[in-house]
Amino acid sequence: MMKNGWWVKIIIGIVFLFSVWVILVSSQQIKRNYRIEEEVAKLQSEAETIRHENETLAEKITYFSSDNFREQEAKQKLGLRKSGENVVVIVPRPESAKTDNSELETHTSDVNGNEDNTPHYKKWWRLFF
Repeated sequence: MMKNGWWVKIIIGIVFLFSVWVILVSSQQIKRNYRIEEEVAKLQSEAETIRHENETLAEKITYFSSDNFREQEAKQKLGLRKSGENVVVIVPRPESAKTDNSELETHTSDVNGNEDNTPHYKKWWRLFF
């Protein structure tokens, strides 16, 4: 009888150790799966952010490729105009020159259609120096 009790204790011990091992391995797998799910959620969030940025950039590319944008930039930055288009330039008068009409007259003549044939580099030179 003692012999049977000894084997039962060994079998119970082995089953207990096996159960503990299964629980440890399972808990490690559960933790690993949880970390993987967190990383997947994070990557999906990043992918959605990148997708949104791509959509925004695609919209900008479409806008910058449009003829309206090109025309607007040519007018604003290069000072170009379409043929037959009248350009009006409003120059604010400084406080000290309210009585001096010479500056106003030169700008008025340019606005009325007299074209200024001065090269752009000279205009820039006068502007800065």
